[in-house]
Amino acid sequence: MRRAGWLLAGLLLAGCHRVERADPASEGNGTTTPPPSSQGDGRTLRIFMWSDYIDPQVVKDFEKREGVRVVIDTFESNENMLAKLQGGGASYDLATPSNYVVQTMVRAQLLQPMDKAKLSHFGNVAAGFLNPNFDPGNTYTVPYQFAATGLAYNSGRYVPPEESWRLIFGPEDRVRFALLDDPREVIGAALKYLGHSVNSTDVEELRAARDLLRRTVRKRGFESFSGGPETRNKLLAGQIDLGQIYVGDLLQGAAEDRRLKVFLPREGTTISTDTLVLLRGSPNPALARRFVNYVLEPQVSAAISNYTYYGNPNRAAQPLLDPFLRAQKAFNPSAEDFSSGRVEFINELPRGAAPRLYDRIWTELKSR
Repeated sequence: MRRAGWLLAGLLLAGCHRVERADPASEGNGTTTPPPSSQGDGRTLRIFMWSDYIDPQVVKDFEKREGVRVVIDTFESNENMLAKLQGGGASYDLATPSNYVVQTMVRAQLLQPMDKAKLSHFGNVAAGFLNPNFDPGNTYTVPYQFAATGLAYNSGRYVPPEESWRLIFGPEDRVRFALLDDPREVIGAALKYLGHSVNSTDVEELRAARDLLRRTVRKRGFESFSGGPETRNKLLAGQIDLGQIYVGDLLQGAAEDRRLKVFLPREGTTISTDTLVLLRGSPNPALARRFVNYVLEPQVSAAISNYTYYGNPNRAAQPLLDPFLRAQKAFNPSAEDFSSGRVEFINELPRGAAPRLYDRIWTELKSR
């Protein structure tokens, strides 16, 4: 998942909590290493996570409660996170990978079991996030936040006649639109529109998705591949009518401008979960587990979502969410959405031909 970080991020982080950052030229924004004496002392927790992805007050309260210091370094992609961890970077205790890279981390021996029996609040996890196929039995992961992908619009300028991917992928060319700058999201949307799984490895299904996307990016209405903040700004400026976007990215803007709306297309869409994992080289695993258990507390979990505007996998936190968030259907996929496959998790592709097919499709689209 890609984070927005444009909504008062710098002010809030600078004013509320010391997030220690490295030289901006460093990969992932964070390479600060505490003095050797703080490694494994049980009093310093180091977390490697997506930028602007936790309420600074939540961190401050944990520091006060436990009498410890929390250092947060940040990354902007799963690839950068993996590269730094595999390269033997700083010794972190926890990280927040997306679900589809968890097994990559397991195979690389980067993780140790979370041991959920030691987490007294693990029972707060919603049923749809238990025993996921990317981590059977939640051996290594605890769900942190999630993001469904929808189509956004500015209701002051354009009102979609239907809640469907057909507005983009259908034969008509009357809508100006942007797609996410993300291969799994874009190819997944095309697969879903065609009635297939977002994780398809079937060659014919992928060829059909490729052909559909070839036609789509040739349309006069296709504006760009864009990130969430860029899409939001283009919607506000009237440059596009529709934008594929992570729901959380859109809702951050919608809280400021209620003309911004988002829906989950009826054919189905993708969802991804960011998880908390305990790294194999954690200097302070006991402290790390206490932090994970703290995040699972309803009030804490709700505070994080009320800050990030991303989906919350904690069933006990739901009544404590901002009413604006609770009112958003796209923020709260139903149990039926999950069970029917309408909302489908992006999974890691099996090694072999499938990743190469996805790569070829994406390379062709981006070089159009």
